[in-house]
Order: sequence, then C-alpha cells, then structure tokens
Amino acid sequence: MQKLKQIKFGPEGKKIGLLLLALVIVGIGLAAFGGMKAEFGPFAIRLAFSWGWPGESRLVIPPLGEIKAYTHRWPVVLSATLERIDLPLLQHELLGISDSGAYLDRLLVELRDSLYLFLVRLCLVGGAAGIFAGVLFGQRRFKAWWRTMGVGVLLVLFIMGGVLVGFNQEAFKNPRYEGALEVAPWALGLIEEGLNRLPEFSVKLAEVAGNMDTVFARVNTLSPLANVEGEVKVLHVSDIHNNPAAVEFIEKVITGFGVDLVIDTGDLTDYGTALETELNRKINNLGVKYLFVPGNHDSAAVVSRLRKYKNVIVMTKRIYETHGLTIMGWPDPASSGTERLLPEDDELKAEAENLRAYLEAADREIDLLAVHNRKLVTPLPPRVPVVLYGHDHKMAITEEDGTVLVNAGTTGAAGLRGFGNEKIPYSVALLRFNLKDGRYHLAAVDSIQVFSLHGKFILERTVVSAPDTTGDER
Repeated sequence: MQKLKQIKFGPEGKKIGLLLLALVIVGIGLAAFGGMKAEFGPFAIRLAFSWGWPGESRLVIPPLGEIKAYTHRWPVVLSATLERIDLPLLQHELLGISDSGAYLDRLLVELRDSLYLFLVRLCLVGGAAGIFAGVLFGQRRFKAWWRTMGVGVLLVLFIMGGVLVGFNQEAFKNPRYEGALEVAPWALGLIEEGLNRLPEFSVKLAEVAGNMDTVFARVNTLSPLANVEGEVKVLHVSDIHNNPAAVEFIEKVITGFGVDLVIDTGDLTDYGTALETELNRKINNLGVKYLFVPGNHDSAAVVSRLRKYKNVIVMTKRIYETHGLTIMGWPDPASSGTERLLPEDDELKAEAENLRAYLEAADREIDLLAVHNRKLVTPLPPRVPVVLYGHDHKMAITEEDGTVLVNAGTTGAAGLRGFGNEKIPYSVALLRFNLKDGRYHLAAVDSIQVFSLHGKFILERTVVSAPDTTGDER
C-alpha cells in the first residue's frame, strides 16, 4: 500500500494559515463574547456585536420590538438593548436641570465613553481569540502567543475601523421598525424625539407640585361641608397615559386632602405593554388602596403587572367592599385581548347589557360603579347612585335620573399626546361620602384641574343633594 505524502507548509503558508484561523476564531469570539452591559445616567443597556448582512445598527426595546437602520456597509450588526430605566433617578435628575441641551450632551458623553469601553472589550476578546488560535495552530512559545494576541487585536480594530469609517448617522432618519404594529408610531417617535421631551416632564411635575400647595390653601374658601364623623374620601383618577408626573400629582392630593381610597378608571398606558406600566410603578407606594378598572389602552400584560402591586386591586367584573362602600368595577372590552384598540359601538352595547344583567343577578345595593367608557352605562343601570368614568379626557360632574356621574378627565394631561396643548390640564375628582342612616351617601365632589404650563388651576366644589331630593347645588 502506497504511503501518502505529508504536505508541508512553508513559512509564508504557515503565516497565512494562522491568520485565517485567527480570523475565524476572532469572528466566533466576537459573536459569542462581544456583549457588554453599560449604565449611563438612569439608563442601563446591553451592547452587542454580531455578524449579519447588510450591516446595521439596532435599538431593541423589549417587548415592543426593534428599530433598525442601515448605518454601514460591513457585515456587522451592532445592537443596543434597553434593559432598565431608573425612573426615580431620571425624574430626580430632570428636576435639577435648567438646560435640557446640556443634560442631553452629558448623556451622550457618557454613552460615548461606554462605546469606547465596548471597543476595548472587543479588543480583549480579539486578543484572547488570537492566543487561542495560536495554541490550536501549534504555537507553544510565550513570544508567539504575544504575536497571535496582537493579530487578534488588529483584526478587531480593522473590522471596527471599517465600520466606523463608513458609519452613516443620517441613516437613522430612515429607520425600520419590527415588532407589534400598533406600537410602531410610539417606537419610531423615540428616534425622532429622543430625550428632548423628558425635561418637559420635570417642568410640569415641578409646576404641578407648586400649584398643589396653593390648591390646599384655597380649599377652605369653598362652600363648607358639615363635619360628619366617618367621612370617606375617594379620589377618582383616569387616563394617566404613561405620564409619571400624574402619580406625583395623585400623591400630593392624597397627602393634602387625606384621601382614603383611589379609584382609577383606566388607560394607565398607551399600548398596553408591561414596560409602560413601569413608568408609573410609584402607584405601588401611594399608601392607600388603589382600585383599577382597565381601559381600552390597557391589556392583560398591564393587568398582570398591576396585580403584583401590594396596594392595587384590579376590578374586572367584580364587586368589592372597602371603607363601608360597595364598589363594582367593569373593564373595557378592549382590555380583554381584542385586536381593536377602540371597540365597535355594537360591542360596547352588548357589554353594557352584560353589565346590567350582572348587576341584576347580583341583587346587591351598589354605592359606586366604575367603568372606563360612558357607553358601558348607557342607558344607566337602575339603583346605582354614583358612576365614575373617563376615556374622553373631559372633566364633568352631572346628574341623570338620580345618578351622579363623575368624569375625572385625564389625570396625566393626556400623556405624551398632550404635550404642547396648554388647554389639557391634569385633573382629578375628590368624592366625599358621609354616613347617613347606616349607609354612605355622596355629599360633594371637588374637581381639581391644574394647567401646569401657565400656572392656572381650577378647584370647584359640587354639593350633592340629599338622597331624597333630585336637585344639585353648585
């Protein structure tokens, strides 16, 4: 049997073979170990390197989706995944700034420093991969390992240099979004607006807090109510729409007026994601019970997150007793997982019939009924003295067939959608219940509206007639 001849490489062949092996191992190493967590200001992101064509940069926001842009020609994918936003820290920082541009510049400097560290990490990975390639190629000398490590570092610098030299920032003006369709406008808005609007949150928050001190001082000028032992104060809020300033507003009212219970008639979020719920996680620290009725913008994910809060009770087709009140909450049909954000009128009509049938079957006296959409109580169910609702962002207190209807308006000033519209105030309604003949009855409603951009506020008391009359006193 003829022996096979052994192929021998010359010096140049060995160098080429080692370079190719180093290139392969460096490529694998960058994909496997090229990730790094970075924190700058209140933000925590994970930077990652991977291979892909065409070359692109990605901003990943779980669970909403990804924003992508073709920023370079090399077959490299650079991604930044948002892992956490420390909202209390963010609000604290924003409250202390006077120049939003300088704040953004500082964040960009910290982000740039994180990118430099990311490049250093990639070089270290490349160097380690180069040493590993040398060992596999049969190099056993320490001096040879230094050379292969240098080859690995140079390969990384060559790859990243090629990416950076041809990096096109203008590509972000034409981003692509991949994720839930209904979230696309919000996600793409992050690219367009960046952090430019976050300082507005701090300005509004500071003005709301300042104006509330004046509100508390002026409340005693309203028509006085008889001091009845056992008075229960219920704060009605609605349509927060992702505005963290709203929770600060609620907290001020709870403290200033001695609120016993909060009822939220929905639309805490805009797109029903758990990430949005985190924007208002301070609800968990308000110190009073918080009854929540899901709106059409809230979803099963929002409800699931809220159920984990120790003080929140989600009212999904149930009757609940607290503070001597019997309260029924009925969620918007869109919150049950339907594809439509706004249910059709026929669907709302059918749900209103289900609500009335449930009340009739329960055969209990209800002190207060809370829904998100007024159409769910059209026509009004019999024998319900008070109905709370929201949805249309218009504060209103009316009486119809012996039922007092209270619309809290929008406690979050319509959220992001309200920016720039000075006619939309932060608004809440404070309901005062007095005990009479062994049962609580609504005695008055204090409506509070704060127009934070120009310092205006309106506080009006509506005194509700005794149960045996039908008139209202303003």
